[in-house]
Amino acid sequence: FVVIVITAIFITVKIQNKKVLNKSNETVHDTTAPIIVLDDSYTVKTGYNKNLADVIMSADDVDKNPKREIIGDYDLNTAGEYNLTYKIEDASGNVTTKDFVLKVKDSYKYTEKDISFKEATSRYKSDKTRLGIDVSKWQEDINWKKVANEGVEFAILRMGYQNGFDGEVSIDPYFENNVKGCMDNNIPISVYFSSYAKSVDEAKGQADWICDKLEAYNYSNINVSFDWENWNSFNKLGLSLNDINDMADIFMDECVSRGYKSMLYGSKTYLEAVWKNDKKYQVWLANYVEDTSYVGDYKVWQFTQTGSVDGVSGKVD
Repeated sequence: FVVIVITAIFITVKIQNKKVLNKSNETVHDTTAPIIVLDDSYTVKTGYNKNLADVIMSADDVDKNPKREIIGDYDLNTAGEYNLTYKIEDASGNVTTKDFVLKVKDSYKYTEKDISFKEATSRYKSDKTRLGIDVSKWQEDINWKKVANEGVEFAILRMGYQNGFDGEVSIDPYFENNVKGCMDNNIPISVYFSSYAKSVDEAKGQADWICDKLEAYNYSNINVSFDWENWNSFNKLGLSLNDINDMADIFMDECVSRGYKSMLYGSKTYLEAVWKNDKKYQVWLANYVEDTSYVGDYKVWQFTQTGSVDGVSGKVD
């Protein structure tokens, strides 16, 4: 994607008789309703075989396993539109519902207009912005001299990733070439880690892993972003909203404690619905529109996933 830059104490809670015990062992009512992350419609291809209540993301602030259900009749093997209701209820009896239209189609595809770096420059470049790219192994070999000549002012490099839930942590196979190419062509960088963490301990370990690796490059004060995007799997992980936010916080806190900066990556949808952050760390916003309507503060806006830049084969963020 082409991107644009604009210049703890963990509390264990227990649900009991529709009440929550806080850290002082005082009984308080849990009155916070769960959330459902869902537009007015949801589209799948005929033959889709996953449980909709599992893949449409929903969550409670403290209940790790709220009750989720789809109300209404539908047939995933028959094209059509079905009026349904998604319902989620937490252990304290708080209920949230969302009416939506399930669209089952024989074929569909997401389309997004391509944008060249020159077009992005004319649209977004000012004395208050810098334009850069986000790259990983998917861009394969990059001619960084051409990228620099194109006018790219920074790069966000995927440094590491986890191979799925409970998977090993690996360095991006093109990271070495990318960081060398940026160094040789005086392109400033920051890095990110693609995480499948399911606990704060796992997230902290991933932060330590990437900080250990960074020591070899003599970068000081570099920005390290936390990237967790596994929302279609969230419901089955047994996590609360507090859990996922604690994971992000511990990752970013650990990077800062190791002498680096840190940033939270998220799409507009999940930044508004899931991530709390409370302005503690800078935000890397993904929102693929010409003018974002995101009202929060952000450091980086990633505005397309179909950019083209001389020196990069195929599409680039």
